[in-house]
Amino acid sequence: MAKYSRAFKIAAAKQYLNGTSSLSLGAELNVPASLIRYWTQIYRFHGETAFQPPISPYCAQDKLRMLNKMWAEQWSLGYTSAYYNLVSPGTLYVWQRRYRSSGIKGLEPSKRGKTFMTQQSSPPQSSKISEMTPEEMQKELEYLRAENAVLKKLDALYLKKQSQTKRKR
Repeated sequence: MAKYSRAFKIAAAKQYLNGTSSLSLGAELNVPASLIRYWTQIYRFHGETAFQPPISPYCAQDKLRMLNKMWAEQWSLGYTSAYYNLVSPGTLYVWQRRYRSSGIKGLEPSKRGKTFMTQQSSPPQSSKISEMTPEEMQKELEYLRAENAVLKKLDALYLKKQSQTKRKR
């Protein structure tokens, strides 16, 4: 949810356009004066349709088109983001930085949601100990010791939690 509602932003922009200074308005509304000026700039471009989120997320081509327009016209980040009705100039800055570091791939939307842990590879399992090299034996020994330590710690935590729940009863 947005920190400031759409109606609040429009009302602040209208007050600023009616002659109230951004500093006094910012103090009254407890909002930075620069943010009020930015909202006003968006309101000048888009009127009553300002501050509405896009219908769908911007694709990489849309982002690149916005960046190219900004560079071609030599617009500032603030002016360009107000022109395109973006939430903040910081959005364009991030796109610009990603484009310069990774090209068009950097502008593609990232996947969201949970990332699952990848399964760590266990040491190679030989069927016979006699076939293992000393290095392989050392790796397997380290792996088994670490696994044993994790299981012991897990068991200790479980017992501690059980004893705490018994005390509460």
